[in-house]
Amino acid sequence: MKSNYKNPIHVLIACGGTGGHLFPGIAVAEVLKSQGHGVTILISEKKIDAIAASGHKDLKFEKMPFLAMPKPWSPKMFGFLSGLWKGMKQCRKIIRDKQVDVVLGMGGFTSFIPLYSGRKEKCRTLIHESNAIPGKSNKLNARYSDIVLCGLEACKTHFLEHPDIRVVGTPVRNSMRVKGGDDPHAFFKLDKTKKTLLIMGGSQGARGVNRVVGMTLEQFEKMGIQVLHIAGPTDYEEVIDVYAKHPLLAQHVAAFCHRMDLAYRVADLAIARSGASSMSELAFFGVPSLLVPYPTAAEDHQTRNAEIFDNAGAARLLPEKDLNANVLADAVRDILFNPAKVEAMKTAANSMATRDSAERIAALIVEQARIPKMTA
Repeated sequence: MKSNYKNPIHVLIACGGTGGHLFPGIAVAEVLKSQGHGVTILISEKKIDAIAASGHKDLKFEKMPFLAMPKPWSPKMFGFLSGLWKGMKQCRKIIRDKQVDVVLGMGGFTSFIPLYSGRKEKCRTLIHESNAIPGKSNKLNARYSDIVLCGLEACKTHFLEHPDIRVVGTPVRNSMRVKGGDDPHAFFKLDKTKKTLLIMGGSQGARGVNRVVGMTLEQFEKMGIQVLHIAGPTDYEEVIDVYAKHPLLAQHVAAFCHRMDLAYRVADLAIARSGASSMSELAFFGVPSLLVPYPTAAEDHQTRNAEIFDNAGAARLLPEKDLNANVLADAVRDILFNPAKVEAMKTAANSMATRDSAERIAALIVEQARIPKMTA
């Protein structure tokens, strides 16, 4: 353990698996690195992690073969236990080699091994839960965490047995927060005179949303609006083929977007899933939204997330089971062509943002590093 805490510390951040875990973890890493601290980011072997990491070459990423826990009597359990053992050995070696002071888990199955390993190596440990309802993984992860960090106030009630719970918001990447720069309309080759509808499904896309949008394109065309659609790599080919049938609709369709800051700046209204990371970004940029919760999300947490924004007037909740072309077109028309409603929703969205979340978490990490390690 370092004796002089004016010197840099080293932090291990586990945040792979989905963009909802990865991007907030990157945001904290950026703040710590800017302060002169060392950071290692653990990610999974998923393609989405590699794509996201490629846009942050100034940060240090380490891949680990993280595995989600199968059902107790599944034949996959043997492989899981073997991977768990190997992962712990690898993680503890990283902690020792890099003299890690604090381990931060951003949630999900990728956080358990680093947190447990951090405890074994006498590091301080923190877990972040961005959703209103935590999943099973974070309920387990909390047992190995000195502090539980919540993105939303509503989340606190699910960790009442934990002795130290802090509400800190969900971090937004530094690249998203920098003002100025490129013209978003020029970047996406869109018309400044048209209202812009942003459609996104998070880092991995949203098939249900993509398909309903495809059935609604003719009505969007008649409205005279333009569409910026981030389809996700899995559905991209199918989505681009549907848009090709509507050449008169001003459009920009992409599988993935490395400049989401520009996407939010160009948007007058967004159609999105209600993952906490996307919602924190919508709030930061003050973008009114139509939120379509992922129907099979663990604990139905996306519905609860969306309800919080809907109740605040920042968004409108649209359950996927009730969604069709007419419902979606009516919802878009009702907001986009009502300036007073757009402004009210923008104001409400902005009020939901925690603009210094990454800085607050970084400060807590440095504070925790000052606590001497426990001896065995």
